[in-house]
Amino acid sequence: MRKCPCVYVVLLCSAVLKTFVDCVDDIEEKERYSSSTVGLLKLLKVEQEFIDSLISKADQLGDKFVSLRLYLSSVGYELNRSYNERVVYVSNPINAFSLLRRIHKDLPKWHAFFKEDIGKGDLSTLDDVVKKVPSDVDMLSAVRGIQRIERVYDLKLDDLAQGVLQGVQYNTKLTYRDLIAMGDSMYQQRDIQAAAKWYRIACKRELENSEELLVGILGDPSEPLHRQYVKSLFIYASILSEPSKPIEEVLIMGENLLAHASLEELDSIMSDLNDPRIDAEVEKVLYRAKRSPSNFEIGCRGLYRRKTNLECRYKSTANAFLRLAPLKFEEISLDPFMAMYHGVLYDSEIRALKGQSWNMVNGYASERNGTEIRDTVARYDWWTAASLTRERINQRIVDMTGFNFPSDEKLQVTNYGLGSYFQPHFDYSSDGFETPDVTTLGDRLASVIFYAGEVRQGGATVFPEINVTVFPQKGSMLYWFNLHDDGRPDIRSQHLVCPVVNGDRWSRLGGSYITILLHIGCLLFQLSQCGFQCFLKCLVTHANRS
Repeated sequence: MRKCPCVYVVLLCSAVLKTFVDCVDDIEEKERYSSSTVGLLKLLKVEQEFIDSLISKADQLGDKFVSLRLYLSSVGYELNRSYNERVVYVSNPINAFSLLRRIHKDLPKWHAFFKEDIGKGDLSTLDDVVKKVPSDVDMLSAVRGIQRIERVYDLKLDDLAQGVLQGVQYNTKLTYRDLIAMGDSMYQQRDIQAAAKWYRIACKRELENSEELLVGILGDPSEPLHRQYVKSLFIYASILSEPSKPIEEVLIMGENLLAHASLEELDSIMSDLNDPRIDAEVEKVLYRAKRSPSNFEIGCRGLYRRKTNLECRYKSTANAFLRLAPLKFEEISLDPFMAMYHGVLYDSEIRALKGQSWNMVNGYASERNGTEIRDTVARYDWWTAASLTRERINQRIVDMTGFNFPSDEKLQVTNYGLGSYFQPHFDYSSDGFETPDVTTLGDRLASVIFYAGEVRQGGATVFPEINVTVFPQKGSMLYWFNLHDDGRPDIRSQHLVCPVVNGDRWSRLGGSYITILLHIGCLLFQLSQCGFQCFLKCLVTHANRS
């Protein structure tokens, strides 16, 4: 009996789809350096290992090593940074992006350049280091991180490129090649306006070091840059004049227009574009279209109207612990209730917390759809190992909040990276409108966040439904309720984490399924809402789990 050919087609398509899904799985499981400060520190170590290996062979490399020194000088490379200096370095998004781009793009070129001069036995160390370079997905995440910081905080690209973040000038800036990489990525993502902005800034710069051998190794991006800039301006002008025309059609027109342009023609156009009067007009056009900020972006910028009738005080009456050692207490919101304690996580505990960071995994805000490669929110891990420090922190939560749960409750440790953020979400498990399944013994009653890192700019926790912004303060703890008194989800508890502009954002999350308070809420709520049978089901489940 002859089999239908379509059967083979179906089997082939299934095999291809499975291979693709497996590939996506591999990509999503692999660490993305850009998604956490810890990852960026690892990447800095990769660069250090590569440079150290070459320094040890300086005599063997001869004059070629001079080119490497020129390059390291042009990118501001420093030897022998202390741990704190390394953290400060990668906590700045300009440094973080530049680091990731040069290891992704430049390091493999240096590896190929020195390959001929290093014996096969000595080359194995460099080969191992090159295997650790960031992936294309990681590079794209870094680009999106820079883009997110710029858009969420309404930063002007010219300032960002010069190392000015929210009016603060830092001793760093994006390099010529960094700017071109941003422009190329925006162009590939079909954000032509943003691509033209980045190319324009790059065209005003010069290659940091044009030494002939160095350019021979890394390439000269100037001619392709000018071509891309002119092309992006043409395409953007076409989009503005004919907004209904399909973008792909406009892109083909731009490609065809510039495909056969000679260097002389290109130089002539660039000469006109560099005229200050024409450049000023180009700038007006590129920056004219400005979108209105979303409510959460307003919150990230700290522009919500400040709430009144709130108090800050020493809290000493809740229990015996607070009577002996009053704590600084700040009301954030009265309805829904939200508060902070200050100075309640100590440096020794923060060091213990960060000690849980080396087995972190990628954190995602959305479910997999089988084929999509998702953006990482952060890197996280669960602190489950027996620890007196963890037990002491949990006991402190009990003393501060009145929640009753075991001192060995596991804690989630989270570290954010380059422009990463957690989109608006709820901490309770139901969808905000339906009562949670009684077999879960209710829902997540409350959430607790300890801030454990130095965040100089950005990184706020924002509650857009009630227009509340809480900026992270090292050693402080924020907590709020996710449910109403009767057990219904409170949609006002929706919150998000804003991108860090500059700093190292660590969070220790608690408040998973708080026991006694939560279970009582389940029993009473189910009796009132769904009758005796529902109440019995909840009661039996409670007894079985106790």
